Formats: sequence, structure tokens, C-alpha cells
Amino acid sequence: MPKVLVRLLMMVAVWVIWPGNAADCQSIVVQHFPQRQDMLILCWSISEHTAGGLSQINVIETDNRGIAKLLWQSPLEYSYSPQIRFIPEITQQGIPLALIERQTGAASSQLDVIGRKNGRVARLLKIDGFKFDVEQLEGGELPFVIAHSDASILDVPEIYRWSDGRFVEDNACHPAYYRQLLAEDKESLSGNSSGAVLINLSRIALLAGERNEARAILIEALSKERSKGHATDQETFRLVKKALNALALPLDTRACPPIH
Repeated sequence: MPKVLVRLLMMVAVWVIWPGNAADCQSIVVQHFPQRQDMLILCWSISEHTAGGLSQINVIETDNRGIAKLLWQSPLEYSYSPQIRFIPEITQQGIPLALIERQTGAASSQLDVIGRKNGRVARLLKIDGFKFDVEQLEGGELPFVIAHSDASILDVPEIYRWSDGRFVEDNACHPAYYRQLLAEDKESLSGNSSGAVLINLSRIALLAGERNEARAILIEALSKERSKGHATDQETFRLVKKALNALALPLDTRACPPIH
């Protein structure tokens, strides 16, 4: 490792630990871009007593003399436990996309997608969720990013497709993915699932292309709430009715891109 970079790491470590002690330092993660020993990501985090953690992402380039140059730096953000990975299949102006995942709570995280835009390193996308996957879907040529959105009620994942230099929401184009998820969730859910769970289940059914089933799930949820009499949760009742009314709107007919 170049001496200048070693000194940089030592400076970060001293700043992170001082004036506390080594136990205050959560982590410093360093990883080179694939096939680029001259370019790396350094992400550090420290404990922050009021918010859990404080962290920062740095993208650094070194020349053949070992002199380090800071290409991009995120603002200080309330997050911790950084993890770095790359999508080698998607290269943007000479470097593969980098994904940095950091926790923002016990069951919540954020994902930063870092790449080149207009010749400069930049954050291309920031997604909130609790878990993020990179997967091939339905024979697509490039991987998709799947953001799992809820760890406590019922997860309705968001799917992002790489298009024209950025990730765009692509949920409506993957009914097979949601159809499989719908079958798994129906098998695992109990018969007394809450209204909030059934609302999310109906969203999955709608994304799976099962509009009639989505409506049937919401009608069941409405019936369950009505049967509670004075104990009816009025907010849940309102949300179920709102979801039912939304099903009366026209279907999204935008064309999905061809699968390569």
C-alpha cells in the first residue's frame, strides 16, 4: 500500500479514536475497485451516542508515485457498519458501479450507488430499506438492485434497473418475481394477519399481475376490520378503503424494455 495512503489511514484512525478510545471506533473499510489498484473506496464509521453512528464515504485515486487524490467524499451521515461491493457487469466511464450499504438503525439501512457521471465520481442513487440484493431477473443481461423495504410488516421489494446511466424503478416489469413472492408469502402468513400485512400482500398481488386477487385480499381485510365492531382500527380501515379505491384506477400500461 502506498505510503501516502498509509498515512491517510493513520490520520483517519487517529481522528476517529481521539479523544475517546479504541472501543469508540466502529470500523474502517477499504476496498479497491475491480482491476483498478490505483482507485479505492475508504469508508469509516464511529459510534455516535445520540444517533447510533456517524460515517463517511471517500473515493481515492493514487498515482504511480503513491500520491493520493480525493475524488469524491460524501457528507457526514448518521449511519454505521459500512459494507462495500461492486457490480462489475455495469461499468460507467471506466469504473464499475460501487455499492456501499450502511445501517441507519437496527432494521434499516441505506444503499449508496457510486459511479462516474460527466467525468466525475458521484453518488448516482441513494435508496433506503433494510436489505439490498443484486440479482439477475428473468434472463436480463445486467443485474438488478432489489431493495427490501420492511423488516417488520411484510416486505414489498422495490426493483431497480440500470438504464441510460442510472438506476430506475422497474417493479411493473417483473410479474414473475412478485408471483413467486406472493405464493411464498401466502404460504407463510397466518390466518389472523393484520390489516397492514394484508395491504402489503395485495400490493404484491397487484405487481404479480393478479389484480382480482389483490382486490379479494383487500375485501377480506375490510371484512376483518368491520367484524371488530367498536374495536375497529379506524386508520387501518381507512388505508384498506384507500387501497381498494386505487384498484379502480386504470392499469399502468407503460412498455417494459425488451429482455436481452
